[in-house]
Amino acid sequence: MSVCRDDGSYAAGCQLKAGWRISRVELEELQSVEISVLWHTEGKGDEDLGVHHFQRYDRSDLERLPLNDRHEIQCVLPASPLSYQGHLMQIQWKIRVRVFLADGREIVAEQPFYLVTHQPDSNQELITDPVPFEDRPDPPQRRSLAAKLPSVISRLRGRRSQS
Repeated sequence: MSVCRDDGSYAAGCQLKAGWRISRVELEELQSVEISVLWHTEGKGDEDLGVHHFQRYDRSDLERLPLNDRHEIQCVLPASPLSYQGHLMQIQWKIRVRVFLADGREIVAEQPFYLVTHQPDSNQELITDPVPFEDRPDPPQRRSLAAKLPSVISRLRGRRSQS
């Protein structure tokens, strides 16, 4: 299995292109193959799973496919949920290929990728402000975490009192 972007990052609303092929397994050993694009959560609390795209190839479909050749999967990615790597929870996207063998065994291969917010096309020139951030007349004030902590605590207390 392979994805078309080296960094594995895809923008929400854009097209995912990936390839898959089956090698070292004879056609007679195969029952079916499932290809899915999905996300799942890990961490504290309940774990969720969402399937965004799904294709199934039964035995009759596999007989028409040259398995050693690369086959494409394409789908337009949704706006959410975006990939997230937090301390308490992670949202992970992946392409999963499940191969069901005639003897009842199952082989699973997964290729993770990142769903990120929309980014400019790589063909477009990125326009940046020529004035360095530090030389701007009104750079934002940088405050230490200790200075920010009282306001964060008061916001959290306000949320708890509203519940």
